Amino acid sequence: MRISTMACHALHLLLCLSEQSDAVPASASELAACTGISEKFVQKIMRLLQAEGIVKSLRGIAGGHMLARSPDAITLADIIAAVEGGITLPGVSPEAPRGKTALDVWDKAARSLQHSLTLVTLGSVRQSRAAHRPARRSTETANRKPTEAPAGGSHAKAYSLGRQRCRKSKQAVAGAPSA
Repeated sequence: MRISTMACHALHLLLCLSEQSDAVPASASELAACTGISEKFVQKIMRLLQAEGIVKSLRGIAGGHMLARSPDAITLADIIAAVEGGITLPGVSPEAPRGKTALDVWDKAARSLQHSLTLVTLGSVRQSRAAHRPARRSTETANRKPTEAPAGGSHAKAYSLGRQRCRKSKQAVAGAPSA
């Protein structure tokens, strides 16, 4: 059996969403940057996940995508069902004779795989990923304050790339010199 690229990408996107703040939706462009997936493909996957109630989407300037359920309530089986339609046997008719046939063996294997996928949650994948992720911060980055400009860079304050976290106050914008 082969898991499609779309299913793998869906898991990566959901992992990115699970690491976001619950109150801040992530745009398709932010998710594309997080995962390296094209924005158009991100949008396609998000529509499929939204149709299954795994994610919710908010429109507007501060809109984006958020998890609709807790990471512990989303299973790999849910993700496969959303993007692939579930685990099915190709070309097997419901009217096919049952008994001691090869179809029964494949049916049993499909049911076993389905059960295994229901046991793995997005939350457990996230915990496993965090446990195996090496610390990637350099000492220069660790010692720098979040508002300091990078060494050799511009003299402007550095801001996070997240929309909600990089908005400047009205006073800061009003006091900024015009270009």
